[in-house]
Amino acid sequence: MIRKFTLLCLSALCLTASAQIQNALDFDGVNDEVTVANASAQIANATGFSMTCWVYPTQNANWPNMEAFAGFRDNVTCDFYLLQTYGTTMEGRLRNSANTVFTLDSVGLLTLNTWQHVALTYDGSQLSMYHNGVAVGSIPANGLITTTTGMFRIGNMPIPGSTEIFLDGKVDEVTLWSRGLTAAEVACIMNYNADPADTDLKLYYRLDQGITEGTNTGLTNVIDATGHQNGVASGMALTGTSSNWVAGAPVLGTNAITICSGQSYTLGSQVLTAPGIYSEAFPTAGGCDSVVMLNLSVTPVNVGVAQNNFTLISQANGASWQWVNCDNGYAIIPGAVQQTYAATANGNYAVIVQQSGCADTSICLAVTTVGIDEAASPSLQAWYDERADALVLDLTEVGTPVDAVVLDALGRNVLRSRFPAGSRASWPMASLNTGAHLVVLNVDGIQHTVRFLRP
Repeated sequence: MIRKFTLLCLSALCLTASAQIQNALDFDGVNDEVTVANASAQIANATGFSMTCWVYPTQNANWPNMEAFAGFRDNVTCDFYLLQTYGTTMEGRLRNSANTVFTLDSVGLLTLNTWQHVALTYDGSQLSMYHNGVAVGSIPANGLITTTTGMFRIGNMPIPGSTEIFLDGKVDEVTLWSRGLTAAEVACIMNYNADPADTDLKLYYRLDQGITEGTNTGLTNVIDATGHQNGVASGMALTGTSSNWVAGAPVLGTNAITICSGQSYTLGSQVLTAPGIYSEAFPTAGGCDSVVMLNLSVTPVNVGVAQNNFTLISQANGASWQWVNCDNGYAIIPGAVQQTYAATANGNYAVIVQQSGCADTSICLAVTTVGIDEAASPSLQAWYDERADALVLDLTEVGTPVDAVVLDALGRNVLRSRFPAGSRASWPMASLNTGAHLVVLNVDGIQHTVRFLRP
């Protein structure tokens, strides 16, 4: 019977995880390692135990320059480890607390400069080794590990009193279990990852911390996803492309979804509206649970609106617009499809903006100045002359000087001038960008607004 795991994939949604959320640790082969003190207490007296991880070896091994992946080693009462010995041979060893040794070797097994999944399992009677989910060796074994003071290591497997065995390569997704995993369970972990809530999962170092190949100085606390024991990284530069947090193994399980602002995405029991990384468990057939990890992106739509008295200006460029009347159930205003809208009656108005393939609606803005600041005056006329590319101001019946300001579609002042009373002026607009503009004319403290479009 396969025990339940939480897998990071739903078969219809599987995508390779990106480096931003799927990191690993790179070891320089000199003095880098992760240590977890007294970690053997997690498996002490258990009738079975297992270890899995992703590895990325970069060197052919030869004594004493072997390549350690992960595990315990004291050469007396507590050995349970995986390392690369001669050439690309992988060795898995169990030494029980009666000092009885059981060793598996698989010659030429590992591939350099490639991510691969490895596992060592012990069920109380058999010691088995796996490579990429396939069993590559198994021997009879027996006994317990009873010591509670054994050091768990990643990236180093020292021989006490003899030599250090530092890894030149990468490691990711390290797990330690207090039971012997079956072949099906090893395959589940390789393909989808483990469930931190499983009671038999004692240590789980996802190694997804840090900024990929960035400056991570001081980030030496290696988090255990089960919450049992964090590790400590030492000897690492924690900056640059090596001896640092780097892009991780190609673990399946992240589904990337993009929605529009104002929309929501339902992930199981969660209704999501904000960008971020989320997960949700789903039951599947075959005795495994699947947890989908979702990387949710939200495409923004600019629904900002600037207001100049009764004139509203959408802040979205490169979009299409539809103005609506909020007081009438967001009823569409016929013909109001420009970036600006000059209200003809007091009320509350909003704009529906379509941008980057998405649509969203602005807040409602109150217009209360219709009838106070009118768009035209019998004594003042203004219009755009397309042939002259100029704004014509007929001020012949105005008795005081007129201050004029031209606003662009974002509500910014782009031109300003003052014209004498009783004049008729042709004001050049060649310096303006194409598109919708407003000219605001101030006469004796009263504003008169005229909209025009420069093609």
